Amino acid sequence: SKGLGIITSSIAYQYAREVWPEASVLKLGFSYPFPDALIREFAQGVDRLLVVEELDPFIEEHVKALGISCQGRDFVPGIMELSVDRLLQSRRLMDGGEATRKEEDPYRELLPPRPPVLCPGCPHRGVFYALSREDVVVTGDIGCYSLGAFPPLDRMDSILCMGAGVSMAHGMEKAGEKRKVVGVVGDSTFFHSGITGLLDIVYNKGHSTIIVLDNRTTAMTGHQDHPGTGRTISGEPTVAVSIEDIGRACGINRVRSIDPYQLDDAREAIKEELAALEPSLIVSRAPCPLRERRRVGAMRTILAEECRACELCLSLGCPAIEGVDGVMKINQTLCAGCGLCEQICPARAIVSREGV
Repeated sequence: SKGLGIITSSIAYQYAREVWPEASVLKLGFSYPFPDALIREFAQGVDRLLVVEELDPFIEEHVKALGISCQGRDFVPGIMELSVDRLLQSRRLMDGGEATRKEEDPYRELLPPRPPVLCPGCPHRGVFYALSREDVVVTGDIGCYSLGAFPPLDRMDSILCMGAGVSMAHGMEKAGEKRKVVGVVGDSTFFHSGITGLLDIVYNKGHSTIIVLDNRTTAMTGHQDHPGTGRTISGEPTVAVSIEDIGRACGINRVRSIDPYQLDDAREAIKEELAALEPSLIVSRAPCPLRERRRVGAMRTILAEECRACELCLSLGCPAIEGVDGVMKINQTLCAGCGLCEQICPARAIVSREGV
């Protein structure tokens, strides 16, 4: 028997190889144009043909248009991301079984819950915490800062495409939103597609407050440089474009920079700009600790005898702060020394380890 053949591409190839190790696999290096002759040759060498791809059945429809019988959406889901677990369900369906686990993973109950959170020491955490103290609508888009939408920060009300943090803020304001609207965008996204939205706010006489979370890199996708870093994508020195200067060039008069690790100053700046009757641009500037590969400052610790177990520090969503049976601790392996927890502790139970 010639067996099962799979046509796939990109990351779906890795999943398919793990789920069907015995299958013959044709991995397409380019999604378009299609290598029709190669597809026909591959299809002739297998008994059953399956297309494994994410979302739209782009490859599957083309294979069928070539007059080749294949299966795809019959078994492979077309929503959300693929994974080994999801394709294992597809395999069970293909084998005539049910799409349920035949046996539970014996280690599943032992694994602690690990929600998606900002990294320890992330400068974005301070801005979202400051925004959580204001009754505003926060619009955002895709980037590391999208994690600000999850509890406990829970401070992003919309997420769309790159630059939408700016344009949706303007749109909501013009649509009649009664509360103040704050648009959040990353530095690399600002250069990519946030400037036009900023220009529209000024041109249409809006008064949204826009915050650029400038961590000096494109953190979410691998720390690539961008026009604001002063380096080209290949690492060569070049002009470092100023976000503040661009804001002023767009016509915004109220432009200011803040240090997101200084919570009181950040909160005061946000309050002042929200109260303004004209558009504002706040640049929250602090480098990504992951790119810098160093701690922000001195590591913190919690003095057990001073701690009230109020759990206010947990509202930061920092993975380095742990609460077990009402006892609060800071994981010294994870602590990046940003000091935000020390600033919000009402009991002053969090201190620098250097002073202990």
